[in-house]
Amino acid sequence: MNVAKDHIVSFDYTLTDDSGTVIDASRGAPLSYLHGARNIIPGLESALEGLGIGAEKKVTVPPAQGYGEYDERLLMSVPADRMGGHAVQVGMRFHAETNAGLRVLTVKEVKTDEVVLDGNHELAGKTLHFAVKITEVRAATPTELAHGHPHQEGGCCGGGGGGGCGCSSGGGHDHGHAHGEDEGCCGGHGKKTSEDGSCGKGSCGCSH
Repeated sequence: MNVAKDHIVSFDYTLTDDSGTVIDASRGAPLSYLHGARNIIPGLESALEGLGIGAEKKVTVPPAQGYGEYDERLLMSVPADRMGGHAVQVGMRFHAETNAGLRVLTVKEVKTDEVVLDGNHELAGKTLHFAVKITEVRAATPTELAHGHPHQEGGCCGGGGGGGCGCSSGGGHDHGHAHGEDEGCCGGHGKKTSEDGSCGKGSCGCSH
């Protein structure tokens, strides 16, 4: 059986940047998604089309097919007293309503009277390099097709993904379907957000 629309696909992956630095990896816990349902970033999903179990492939995903170009318009400054009295540090993340809807905002800079927040995904503007191996392909169940994601434990868009393995977050239930940040990591079917507001495994591939 090969990777095709309406199939549940599981794969191991290592994600690196242009310099070869590892951003994230499955580390023996394959990630699962529903192919064709926009569970993962488009550049990765299209590259996996037609692969069979055991197939290995290296995939380069440009920003336009991943998390988009870095957008300076998503930087915003807010008065420090609007941060709820919390001790704010660079790198902390918060869920907040913006003109573009609910987003995860990252603290980019802390000044005396204001805080600079960044609404870009942490991998925006980056070319992503995936080394993947398909570990399982099966037909999705009617329930999985209706919900738009795998019903199983383990893996991005199937139980534990996060900010960069390839999961997307725009579209239907969200991730035919692509889950949004307002539902938690990969739409609430991954790990719950951590105390700093970030999702699950960090950079496994969820886009927005």
